[in-house]
Amino acid sequence: MIRRAVLLLVLLVVAAWSRGLAAAPTMEADHAAYWRRRRRSPGPRTLVALGDSLSQGLGSRRPSSSWAGRLASALEERGGRVRVVCLGVVGATAADVLRDQLPVAPEFGPDTVVALAVGTNDAAQGVAPEEFRETLTRLCAALPDGALVADVPDLQRGPVRAAAAELSEVAREVVASFPGLRLVRLEDATHRMMPWEVGPDLAHPNALGYRRHGRAFVAALDQG
Repeated sequence: MIRRAVLLLVLLVVAAWSRGLAAAPTMEADHAAYWRRRRRSPGPRTLVALGDSLSQGLGSRRPSSSWAGRLASALEERGGRVRVVCLGVVGATAADVLRDQLPVAPEFGPDTVVALAVGTNDAAQGVAPEEFRETLTRLCAALPDGALVADVPDLQRGPVRAAAAELSEVAREVVASFPGLRLVRLEDATHRMMPWEVGPDLAHPNALGYRRHGRAFVAALDQG
């Protein structure tokens, strides 16, 4: 009986990965199109999401399951429809957010929630901690009080994991130097990701994995 249950679980995981692999070739374009539509959808409040592919939800067939989508849902539960401006770009580093995303962000008014999660690509590209610190400090200085800023997720394995952990510590130190900002503890939330929480590309979470990201952002939101 136990063996049958384990076999069934394995088959379900394989089936989910297979569906994800079939969707992978168009996932980036499909997700970007989804967020363009969300940007055009009106609402009395606006969520501006800055960062990389994790804001878009790559790895999940549903872009709305990303941290940006889950944060938007939490905001809507608290006060009605939210317009989402997701500026996150696949492969973006902190320097890319500073150079390319901040200048095109809408004005940060009183009805705007700003959230930032970046650093995974900095870790993968070997960006030095002090360079990351300088760039993230400039980013945080441009954000309004109440903005949510995440540390770096646990990248699970290998030398990139150590690099991410180092940048994550830097991120926490930078955010702590800005009392008006709220820290999103993404590293803690993503420890020990299970195989069934990983997308078919083995680099991004799937919808289940993004639940961890969403909970971390909502927890930071509720601390305000």
